Amino acid sequence: MREQRHTRGTRRLVASGFFVLGGALALGSSGGASAAPAAPQPAGPPQAGDAGAVRIPPDPAPMKERAQWVFDLRWDRGDVYLLEVHRIELPAPQETPRAMGRFPVELFEGPTLIGRVRIDFPMLGAGGQADAGYGTPPSFEAKLRSRIGVMFPATRRGTRLELWDRAQGRRWQLPWPPVDTVNDGGRDASG
Repeated sequence: MREQRHTRGTRRLVASGFFVLGGALALGSSGGASAAPAAPQPAGPPQAGDAGAVRIPPDPAPMKERAQWVFDLRWDRGDVYLLEVHRIELPAPQETPRAMGRFPVELFEGPTLIGRVRIDFPMLGAGGQADAGYGTPPSFEAKLRSRIGVMFPATRRGTRLELWDRAQGRRWQLPWPPVDTVNDGGRDASG
């Protein structure tokens, strides 16, 4: 069962208890990007000898593209919103940067992981981890509103793009190929 809630120009869909990215653009555009629900999926099969352990595939070889998609994402009290997407052209091809982060943005071609960019929302920690004797450390997560722009290579490859919250085990599906909601007024700019 799906429920729609409208909040300040941004639409939030609730499907099976998981929040799904989507919505009318919050920055003055009347067009909107849609997103489909992504069921939580383990990143790989359990390894032999590890009861319930999930194998996370290593980062694939970095992609090198001159064109980049910029996803404008907002964390709002535990919900993730896609505000807009636009395409930029860099002066020279750039490799996908390597970094650590709680939220990988992953591009799949069928079941195969072909691209990954790791990010963290500003001021959001690694999640509520109990520490020896300290209980749960202080966290901004419950009331935090944060925003980040994520650059992802504009490759012609791939069939599915997902944002994964590794701390909570939630996944959100992002549009792939994206629609440039800023420069093209909602027309497909993938090719």
